[in-house]
Amino acid sequence: MRLQKNRILQFILWIVQGFIVGIGAILPGVSGGTLCYAFGIYDHLIEVLSSPIKGIKKHWKLIIFVGIGAGLGFVGFAGVTNWLLRLNEAVVLCVFVGLIAGTIPDIWRDAGKEGRGKGSYIGLAVSFVTISAVFFVFKNVWQITIVPNTVGWLICGLLWGLSFIIPGFSSSTLLLFFGIYEKMSEGISKLDFGVLIPLGIAMLATLLLFSRLMRLVFDKFYSVVSHCVIGFVIATTLMILPSFNTAWYNILIYIGCIAAGGVASFFFSKLCNRIKPE
Repeated sequence: MRLQKNRILQFILWIVQGFIVGIGAILPGVSGGTLCYAFGIYDHLIEVLSSPIKGIKKHWKLIIFVGIGAGLGFVGFAGVTNWLLRLNEAVVLCVFVGLIAGTIPDIWRDAGKEGRGKGSYIGLAVSFVTISAVFFVFKNVWQITIVPNTVGWLICGLLWGLSFIIPGFSSSTLLLFFGIYEKMSEGISKLDFGVLIPLGIAMLATLLLFSRLMRLVFDKFYSVVSHCVIGFVIATTLMILPSFNTAWYNILIYIGCIAAGGVASFFFSKLCNRIKPE
C-alpha cells in the first residue's frame, strides 16, 4: 500500500516537473534544458534520445508523465505570454530580459564546475561578439524575420529542440528577435495543428539527431562549450531589449521590470537548486 502511494506521488511529481519545464520552454529567457537539469531528469532525457530503445525501456514511465506535464504547461502558458505581449510588448520584454539576467549567475557557476581555462574565456568572448554581429546584420542590414508558415514553424521546432538539449539556451528569446514568437504562441494556445504538427516534427527530429552529438561535445569540451552558451545568452538578451529612447518615467518602468524579472528568476534558480537531486 505504501509502495503504491509512493508511486502515485512520484507520478504526480513528474507531471508537476514537466508542467514547469513546459512553461520554461514557452517563456522567453528560461531554458527548458536548464529546468530539466535542475529537476534531475536531464540525463534521463538525453539517454532516451541518444539510445531510444534502451532509454525508453528504462525510463518510459518518467517520459510519459513528464511529457504530459510538459505538454500542458507548453500549450497552457502560450496563450498567457501572447496576451501579455499584446498588452504591453516593451514592458513584457523587459521582464523577460530580467528573467534571463537572473539565470546567468547560475549558468556561470555550472559552466565553471570543471574549471575555467583561457579557452573558456575566449569561447565566451568569441561567441558574444560573433552572435552580436550576426544578429545586428540580420536586424539592421538584411532585416531578416521568420515568416509564420510551415517553414517558419519547422525553424521554431528546430530552435525549441536545441533549447532542451543545450542547458541555458532559450529558443523563445530568438523567436522574439525574429518576430515570430507572438504568432507561434497564438497558434499553440489555439491548438492550431498547422502550427503544432511542423513544430512537433522539427522538435522531435532535432532532439533525436543532435542529442548524442551534444552529449559528446559537452563531455569532451564542457567548459568551453558552456561558456560559449553564456556568450550566446548575453548577446541574444541585449538584442531583444526595447528602445530606451522614450520618456523618463517609461525608462524607470523598464528598469523596474528588468529588476523584478531578475529577482524572480534568481530565486527560482535557487529553488531549483534546492530540489535538485544530489
